[in-house]
Amino acid sequence: MKVCKFEKIKNEDEIKQVINCIQKEHPYVAVLPVLAPLQEWLQSISVSWFHEEDEASHATVNAIGEYCRGLADRLIADSRLNREMKARIQECTGKIHALVEDKADLLIDKMIKAEIYGLSCDLFTYCLRQQGLHAQTLDTGKFMQINLERKPDIPYIQESLRQYIDENRNVDIFIAPLSICKNIYGEIDFMSAKRNDYYATVLATLFKADEILLSTEINHIYANRNCRREQHSLTYTEAEQLINSGVYLLYADCITLAARSNIAIRLTDMHDLDTERLYISAHDTGNSVKAILSQDSVTFVRFTSLNVLPGYLLLGKLLEVINKYQINVVSMASTNVSVSMMMAASRDTLRIIQRELHKYAEMVVDENMSVIHIIGSLHWERTQVESRIMDTIKDIPISLISYGGSDHCFTLSVHTKDKNRLISSLSSHFFESQRAA
Repeated sequence: MKVCKFEKIKNEDEIKQVINCIQKEHPYVAVLPVLAPLQEWLQSISVSWFHEEDEASHATVNAIGEYCRGLADRLIADSRLNREMKARIQECTGKIHALVEDKADLLIDKMIKAEIYGLSCDLFTYCLRQQGLHAQTLDTGKFMQINLERKPDIPYIQESLRQYIDENRNVDIFIAPLSICKNIYGEIDFMSAKRNDYYATVLATLFKADEILLSTEINHIYANRNCRREQHSLTYTEAEQLINSGVYLLYADCITLAARSNIAIRLTDMHDLDTERLYISAHDTGNSVKAILSQDSVTFVRFTSLNVLPGYLLLGKLLEVINKYQINVVSMASTNVSVSMMMAASRDTLRIIQRELHKYAEMVVDENMSVIHIIGSLHWERTQVESRIMDTIKDIPISLISYGGSDHCFTLSVHTKDKNRLISSLSSHFFESQRAA
């Protein structure tokens, strides 16, 4: 059984692409965001409503209705389904008109948002019904409950969902609005947008899926493009270590949850739903280099001792300050007199660090840096892989190399202007040669 999650559906063409992908993948649950134009109108409603500009709010609701009716006319040719969808649009906009008449508060704002999210999913539901599928919008606001820590209450959701599925056993596919839930008090609520992948993974776990497809913006991932899965397949451990090193791939708990339930994760780019970019599972293909990930907007910082503190105390002081300001250190190398780090920190944070450490170390900063993570089975005993990487980068200036801290990641730091040349060289050497083989 399969769950698919899509991200940022902007226009009618992308609606058609998602519907085609759903028909191709045959998921039992498709998790969908609100359409981008509706999201923009939602923000307009919130602004005008909280400023008590009722006329502007009602005009925006009318615009939402007109837009959705236009989509229904263009996407749903079946006359009966078209009428039903337009009745649903009328019902939804009527509820929102009534809600904006009430005094503005956050709960009513969330209720309006939930109505629009549901309406957006209903458009997909009726489009799929036209294709002959028994599709139904999944009312996640009834059973997706979060606890006081704003994390999914898994036991409660399991029991509620079991009853829901029993009542709808004849459904071919559920369309779930992304992020809708209810809080511990039973009020409508939303999980953070940063946890969209986790929201979908929770659903995959509860539906006992064996695979989840996540579409996301992953233009920083480079892998073999010949679609041979064994050449872009990561283990759960490799993916988890990568995320913990500070590279954006998925929300970290997605990997933990998927590994616990043995759910394979397929990553596709939201602009290219047909091409699988990464595959994450328990299986280790053993390939030496499986993927290359880039990370921009990082800073190279070298701390050189002023001989006020012994080396071990200086290192301790550095780590104390980094922990104090919760700075993400991507990679680090040290000698007995200096420590070099690649870190993601603002200029203001860097100035604070310099102020705190000026008595103990001289600090040299180099901005506009990028980090390249080479992912695969890279145990130190595989000297052939290490030498091939070093040979490939010999003509490119490297600021910092981090190797040996993980058996799955070799990290290089370069100036951003050299990033594309480095990635091109590595991709050509490892991925093109694999394709030729």
